[in-house]
Amino acid sequence: MQTSLGGSNLPSSIGIERFAVTAGVDYRFSPQSTFGGGIGAGLGGLITVGDQRIKVEPGWLVTLSYSRRLVDGTGRLPFLVLGVSGGASGAGTQEELPPPGVMPASANLYAFDIRAGLTVGKTFWNTLSPYAAVRAFGGPVLWSYMGKSVLASDLYHFQVGLGMVSSLPRGVDLFAEVVPLGERAVTVGFGKSF
Repeated sequence: MQTSLGGSNLPSSIGIERFAVTAGVDYRFSPQSTFGGGIGAGLGGLITVGDQRIKVEPGWLVTLSYSRRLVDGTGRLPFLVLGVSGGASGAGTQEELPPPGVMPASANLYAFDIRAGLTVGKTFWNTLSPYAAVRAFGGPVLWSYMGKSVLASDLYHFQVGLGMVSSLPRGVDLFAEVVPLGERAVTVGFGKSF
């Protein structure tokens, strides 16, 4: 995931690149509605402030989600899904190359996020489901830079992306999504239905 931060007490926009793995469980309580939750680990990343590089250390993340199928996609109609989710993550940060003789500055980074989105697509041969997604989101990022507390937020409060889900035998799904507009992200994964 790549994003940029902006805030009133920041020198300028700050670029953040982070990597994570997550595991989640979804419970379908009706044919149209699903609740989900997940936990994961941040694998680290990088914050750039001008020429300064700050390492993001491994951390944690949690998510909750709800989705509702508004249109089921039978016949010629596409499917349409409304999704709402929230998440939180935390990690330590440390300056990569401090001046000689100076201890590297370190601080904790916490990010909170609530988002809502629509996904529209079509399933072919009961197997392949290409889709387009648009999402809006917001939430604070808490950090410390140059010894001062920072309350910031993403510069881009939207995502526009494309994805594909492939339903395989034995309840296995493979999925991939690329988001080139707004908060950029690439997501790949698999799921198993029981």
